[in-house]
Amino acid sequence: MTAIYRNDFRSLQLFVVVCELNSITRAAERLGMALSAASRRVQILEQDAGTPLLDRRPHGVQPTAAGQTFLRFARDILHLVDRAGHLLMEHETGVRGYVRVASSSSVLLSRLASDLSEFAKLHPGIEIDLEERPTERTLQMVRDKEADIGLFVAVFEAHSLVTHPFGGDRIILAVQKSHPLAKHDKLKFKDFVDEDFVAMDHSAAVRKTLLEQARLLGASLRIRVQVSSFEVMALMASRGLGVGVLPEAAVAPLVDAYQLKIVQIDEPWASRNFSLCVRSEAELDPPARKLMTFLLRK
Repeated sequence: MTAIYRNDFRSLQLFVVVCELNSITRAAERLGMALSAASRRVQILEQDAGTPLLDRRPHGVQPTAAGQTFLRFARDILHLVDRAGHLLMEHETGVRGYVRVASSSSVLLSRLASDLSEFAKLHPGIEIDLEERPTERTLQMVRDKEADIGLFVAVFEAHSLVTHPFGGDRIILAVQKSHPLAKHDKLKFKDFVDEDFVAMDHSAAVRKTLLEQARLLGASLRIRVQVSSFEVMALMASRGLGVGVLPEAAVAPLVDAYQLKIVQIDEPWASRNFSLCVRSEAELDPPARKLMTFLLRK
């Protein structure tokens, strides 16, 4: 087993991406490696470990029990290497800190963008690496040490993470102005649950909320179009491909351009809470702790 520590960081990175994508082929594509080279690196890892690290299945791969253990250590090692690189860069460039932030689109639009702008003016020497990700992925990035701070919509459980309230927003219904529902200013969910929907992917907080509320009504959500951004959702709704449920902050700038009608959703769950999360406050470097304190000042 000791031989496994001789493997290079590129192989460790490959193994982490393979486990995230459940595919050696897709991992090789993402990292710009030949499939044969990627497969060989994985084989060497398993040979050095003396046990299978991946369970090969017809439609992909899954880490074995040993693979899960190795995955945790690989992530820790890569995190330390990444952190060391940035600390050394600080000495060279004069940057006095580096913080990795993951945030859902809703939090970013509603509040985080302006907060980060203020923080950057006050602390120009601290570099912020921001990644916009769905809520579920944001939580996983913090757990996996890929992000120091996560901001998310509190409809997912943040198991094992330390959380703090971070404000919230409202979600609304956006429809084409010629749509029959456009004559209303406010509707219950039961009044439009049977419509065709334009929706975000399964890891988005809005979709999770809609699916759960439809289930409680004994209905099935009819998703006609799946999109990857709120702006595209608004565009598709304006073209009559379905109704969209999205944050009010996301659609407000697009109402005139896309000729949309905003309809308030008369349900308690239309008001949502945001949270900030970290693995452990004690683990945070001073720059990350400084940013967290700033974000929670209100």
